[in-house]
Amino acid sequence: MRFRNFHAGCCGYVPTRSDGSEWSHVLTLRDGSSVYADTAEEVLEEVIEGWVEMPEDARHEALVAHASQAALEAQQQRIDAAVAAGTIDRADPDDRGLVEILEADKRASLLLELPDAPGEQAEWLAPVELVLLTSSYAPHGEHPPIGGRVCWLDPLDPVAYLRSLRAAGLYDYWALADATV
Repeated sequence: MRFRNFHAGCCGYVPTRSDGSEWSHVLTLRDGSSVYADTAEEVLEEVIEGWVEMPEDARHEALVAHASQAALEAQQQRIDAAVAAGTIDRADPDDRGLVEILEADKRASLLLELPDAPGEQAEWLAPVELVLLTSSYAPHGEHPPIGGRVCWLDPLDPVAYLRSLRAAGLYDYWALADATV
């Protein structure tokens, strides 16, 4: 069961079930409303239309597609913040190369090599955090995961995905410690 609250969230009102117990999952949406649900699946229904009725293989593709768009959005937020802070300048040729990597397709598996260690994944040490998908890297993708300043979105599991959206700063999401998928 899920409940969507369109008001009073900012006033400290937290709805409970009819028996007085807390909801297991809470997600604050971009319109300011909050979704209270028993399962992560019910929360995802608010984010990915038709989620609950999708066959399993379609769910995986829907999560990866949503994560790809979410990663681009999170990456753009980081780029915009870096430009506003003067950390990068889009007109600077050196920074354009950095922005090109930051804006790369998030479904692609990048290999960051250093000249003295060809074929080995290097750490991401740039001043702007890189946003990537776990599904694009080993064991699911071609290259090993990139270390360093990386924010990972994890579309391989519904709860992990919702938590990674929170970690990326895209949504506010909470789940009770014993919450179910």
